[in-house]
Amino acid sequence: MKYSESYIFVGIVILAFGTYLIRYSGFYLANRMTFKEHHKQLLADSACVLLFTLAMFNTLFSETHFSGISKIIGVSVAIIFAWKKYSLIVVILVAMLITASLRYLGIP
Repeated sequence: MKYSESYIFVGIVILAFGTYLIRYSGFYLANRMTFKEHHKQLLADSACVLLFTLAMFNTLFSETHFSGISKIIGVSVAIIFAWKKYSLIVVILVAMLITASLRYLGIP
């Protein structure tokens, strides 16, 4: 192994060990810690906010550039279809088709 490859291998091992520790600590501490209902709700809400923020940034930006209006329209249509309780595959296909069609027509 080269010097840089050994650093990558050590990083992978550390991440794998850290992931295992996090999973084990959750299992181990589940019966030892109690949270108030308010704190449980706050943790659930913070996870939703984090996922929403991630989805918004992935919708608006592609790497470091604005992704274009066609992607925003495709995601908006997908949100409407998801709100109307269509299946996941239908939502994904509709969003993909709308976005691809708009890009084919020249809308960035």
